[in-house]
Amino acid sequence: MRHYLILLLLLASCSNETILRKMEQIKNFGNESPREALAMLDSLDVSSESEYIKNKYSLLHIRLSDKSDIMPDSDEEIKRLVGYFEAKGSIAEKQEGYFYAGSTYRDLQDTPRALENFFKSLDLALDYPKECDSIMLRNTYSNLTYLFYMVKDYPDALEYGLKELEICRQTKTDVVIPFMHIRAPYLDMDSLRQAEAASDSAFAHIMQSGNFHKYQESLVFLLYSYSYIDKVEKAKKCLPLIEGNTLEDGNVWQCVAFAFYYEALGKNDSAAIYCKKVLEDAKDTLYMYDAAKHLFTYYNELGDERNAARYAKAYMDISNALDFGRRQELSATVNNQYKYHLDQKEEQRLKEERERYKTILLLLAPCSLLLISVGYILYMRRRNKHLQDVVALSSQLKRLSEEEDRLRDMVREKQEQNKTILQFLHQSELEGKAEDVILAVRQSSTGKRDMTSAEWKQLYHAVDELYPSFRDRLLKELGTFTEQQIQVCYLMRIGLSKPQIQNMANLSRSTVWRWVNKYDWVNTTESK
Repeated sequence: MRHYLILLLLLASCSNETILRKMEQIKNFGNESPREALAMLDSLDVSSESEYIKNKYSLLHIRLSDKSDIMPDSDEEIKRLVGYFEAKGSIAEKQEGYFYAGSTYRDLQDTPRALENFFKSLDLALDYPKECDSIMLRNTYSNLTYLFYMVKDYPDALEYGLKELEICRQTKTDVVIPFMHIRAPYLDMDSLRQAEAASDSAFAHIMQSGNFHKYQESLVFLLYSYSYIDKVEKAKKCLPLIEGNTLEDGNVWQCVAFAFYYEALGKNDSAAIYCKKVLEDAKDTLYMYDAAKHLFTYYNELGDERNAARYAKAYMDISNALDFGRRQELSATVNNQYKYHLDQKEEQRLKEERERYKTILLLLAPCSLLLISVGYILYMRRRNKHLQDVVALSSQLKRLSEEEDRLRDMVREKQEQNKTILQFLHQSELEGKAEDVILAVRQSSTGKRDMTSAEWKQLYHAVDELYPSFRDRLLKELGTFTEQQIQVCYLMRIGLSKPQIQNMANLSRSTVWRWVNKYDWVNTTESK
């Protein structure tokens, strides 16, 4: 508060200082106290200032609102600012504009457009490192890690998490958050040794800082991670550092972490209490899904059929409400957006190269006229060299044109592939028979195929229709499982081989081989 009052007095006293200098002071103050800085900014009157200052003011307002966790209502203002700074801004202003456009679309849950703008900010930071903000570059990597993780693209999430960690080390800033970021995709990719190492590094830095209050959220995640990988002794070290009463405070994620912790200790009664708290809260469907599944397993093992049935119903209701395929569809969209971004960069490079050669060609034409004016003999001596240059340039232009045609053919081929997938989906919808759906999946498994959420749902429905008790058997046998594990089990049930499962589930060979051996009981269930 004392720093806040000092800065207010400073701004009021600097009557000769420009409005831009005042906004820069507010911006720096906002790095630590964004809400107070936002109040200072609102006190400035820029109604009579230039268009440039008004736009700088608006961009700073969006920056401070983002840091204050104030959610945007729409993208209209940031779109206008991006357009302005694209045309008239510096490299640093463009970087900042793209970054906060990405943040806006992230908050509006428009992942593809968030990704597009974060990549534009990243490109500028990498192309012009001396003119751009390294902290904003770090935050760009952090956002890319988050976006890819949320759509279950764990390899890309890990890649950008490692880059975030690298730049934190270069700038000597806090490395706890990037270690926590790379821990998450390692867990989801079953790379438990690497997940444990990342968790250990984060915990060591927290202990070294001594500021446990600052890292409360990270400590809860570490409690969850260590419990998940059965490192109970390490989880016990996190427990006394977590502040507050989880059940009374009503922190849903903390309840999930404590449930996993007590389950790892073998205290299933305590774990059930925290799971019930998650269901009572009813705010996060994904956490409720895990809690209901845990309670079903718990009461089923106790032989309490009434409660087991109750939580089985809750589990199935939540499962139906959750669209697990949505994240996979969004992941495909994000990956396509990412590839489109790369294709755009390549197309822009080719365009600039083509324009450069055209400029050179246009410059050579006057030179040739000048050579003719010098004299016939001099012209004859140099004509061959000139023609060679023209031929070389023409060859380059032809190559660029062919390259452009090749890119268009690739796009056209991708569109045809998408049409094939849609035809497969429509054919299955029209025929409406479980045998036809399974036959279509078997036929398509001879090559690589990314099935959509709708296609997976059709397969689940077809198998459940042909093998009525199969789904209940999965719930009993699997316990904790992922959507991809469910997919593998359904593909096994319709008789696909390991290579065919690998084609349809888009998993690594080792994972498919391991899971098929692990779930060999699938093919021992009742016949059709």
